[in-house]
This record gives sequence, structure tokens and C-alpha cells, in this order.
Amino acid sequence: LAEKKDKKVLFMDFDPQINLVQALGKASDESKANLDNLMIDYLKGKKINFEDYVIKITDNIDLLPSSNNISLVEEYLTDYLLNKTFSEHKVYKALNRNMVIRDIFEENISENHYDYIVIDSQSNFSLLSTTSIIYARKVIVVIKPEWFSLLDIDYLSKIIKNLERKYNVEIKIVGIIVNAFEKRKTVPKHVVDTLQKKYGDRLTIFNQKIRYLVHYEKSISLKREPVFISFPYAEASYDIIRLFSQVEKSVDSLG
Repeated sequence: LAEKKDKKVLFMDFDPQINLVQALGKASDESKANLDNLMIDYLKGKKINFEDYVIKITDNIDLLPSSNNISLVEEYLTDYLLNKTFSEHKVYKALNRNMVIRDIFEENISENHYDYIVIDSQSNFSLLSTTSIIYARKVIVVIKPEWFSLLDIDYLSKIIKNLERKYNVEIKIVGIIVNAFEKRKTVPKHVVDTLQKKYGDRLTIFNQKIRYLVHYEKSISLKREPVFISFPYAEASYDIIRLFSQVEKSVDSLG
């Protein structure tokens, strides 16, 4: 979609499962360019050239991948703050780890270089997940139409309120995307109806749903390409293109 609309996009993979890396057809170990090395090199005081840590997918798409070793970053951060505590005679708390990571991004990523920066992250209280929310300040929630998903939205809302209070930032939920929707089944319809009744007055629930269609899986597992490239005339492609237009309008309206 970035190619179709001539938008410059940076994808940042904050998920230890590296699903985004695999979805874009890149092996997790094919390069030393990744999120882990960026943060560790920064903490070691090395000079950072951001382009050395990203993988260029196309002329318009850059990827800052994660790896299976991302948990090592927490150890380096703890050591880094301990050293600062001793050298500066100042106590640094656990919450300072989030601010260090945010500073790494703000110092090294030029927002003017990209039309959009998209972060793939899990919705939990982990260091990377909370940092991604603080840095982005705009959250798009993707859920499956299952009853437990409603609890996930409540949980995420609590996380956001907690982060706003701790870090004095304003975080906005852009909207909710319903993924893997099966219109012939009763439960997904009931979940979406409940979603609309419970959150529709305060959150945008995008009308266009991503339906459960086989072309999505084929495009990733077989073609390693976006569905609208692998199967441009499939219903799955039309779903994604229509959804992107709705999301783009909501994101742009928030400034």
C-alpha cells in the first residue's frame, strides 16, 4: 500500500516472535541490522547511523527488525542505568528504561523522513510494548472477533492510562480493526455488535473488517508478498485497500 500511495514507511518490529519480519519475507538472522543491535550499540556509546540497522524492503519501505535475542536488551539497560547511578550519584528507577529507549528512537529516527512509522507490538506490560506505546502515542488495536478480545481492550486501556500517568504523555487509540472475521458464524457477529455497543461512543471501530479468507495465508506462506500483490483481484485485497483508506483518514485527522 505504501508503494501504491507513494508513502515512505518505516516498520518497527517490537514482537519477540518476529512475525512482521517473516511476513515481509526476511530471515531473522540474515543481517546484523536489527532493533537489538541498535539499542545495545547506543548503550555502549557507539556512533549510530540509523540506516545501518534497517533492512530496505523497497524504495518506500524500511524495516527495523527484531530478533529472538531482544530480551538481552533489558539486561544491557539495567547495567547501563546502574552505571549511571554510580557515576552520577543519582538513582534511576525501572521506568527510566522506557525513556532511554524512547530517546534512542527520537535521537536517531528522523520523522520527517517517513510519512508513517508503524510499530508491531504485543499488548502487554513488557518493556518493549510499553515503550512502543509511549513513543508512538497513537495506537491501532487489532482483534479477533472472540469474547476474550473484549477483555484485551479493557486491559490495553488500563495500560494506556497507567503510562499517561507515569510518563505525562497523551496516548490516543486511533481505532479498532476486526481481523479474521467470518460473517457466516454467529459468534463473530455477536462480538462485533457488543464491541460497537460497549466502545462505539468513544472509540472508532473501522467499518471495513479483515475477513477470514484463504488468500491471506497463501500470500504470506507461499508468496511472501502482500496479498494485493500476490492476488490483486481477490476479495482479500479489496478488504485491505478499503481498510487502509479508513485508517489513513483517522490517523491524519489526529494530526
